[in-house]
Amino acid sequence: MVQQLAKSPLAWSIGGVGAIAAVAIGLSYWGQSNEQSHPGKPELTLNNLSVSPWQQGTELGWQAAVAAQSAQTQADWQGVIALWEEAIAALELVPTDDPNYAQAQAKAEEYRGNRAIAGDRLTKATPAPNASAASDLQTALANTEPAFTFAPGPANRTVGRSADGLATVELAGDRATLRLPRSETGAALTMAQVVYTNQFVALAAPDAAAQPWLLDALRAAQRNQAAPIPAGAPITVSAEPAALSITVTTDP
Repeated sequence: MVQQLAKSPLAWSIGGVGAIAAVAIGLSYWGQSNEQSHPGKPELTLNNLSVSPWQQGTELGWQAAVAAQSAQTQADWQGVIALWEEAIAALELVPTDDPNYAQAQAKAEEYRGNRAIAGDRLTKATPAPNASAASDLQTALANTEPAFTFAPGPANRTVGRSADGLATVELAGDRATLRLPRSETGAALTMAQVVYTNQFVALAAPDAAAQPWLLDALRAAQRNQAAPIPAGAPITVSAEPAALSITVTTDP
């Protein structure tokens, strides 16, 4: 019965906290009774406890499965893959005379399949935000006037809103985007649009700050025209029905 409980499904199809707890308890009980009947088998250290390679492998597999449930970024999936690899390595240490040997080999093969799936998810995952560039920009915007207040957003993004509610900033990976309310099509830029644009670009892309083409591009977007931005500039300007967006590609 305990051996059946220990057979986990694919990492991303775990059935719930209760099932996970049952597996953990079952493995603990099995390890204790099995160690008493086989005192000479290899032991490893897991969370400061002496455990068998079978326990080590299945425990690490459980950790990998749980981590996979919330993994989003490439760094997250790299951590999941590392756990699968550690689990596989532990199961490969189960001796041939251990009663769990055959099951350990089958479990290791299952984990290799899970590791391959995690590798596929890694290639499709979003890179982790550039900690230096994104963090520096967030700090600078939080200290401007009016100040921006930041909070976690969807899809691994950080979203900031100005104190007066006239501007929002979204930080995602190597991109930072300023969004401003759009005036009536064809209307002149508002003072808020000009001030926030210059402030944002001065912090996010200093080399492009105060360039005459910057506000020309914003005016063009306001009129639904192509924005005249020089080739190679790390900035794009676009218009949505209710907003103007200025996106800067931050330094890697």
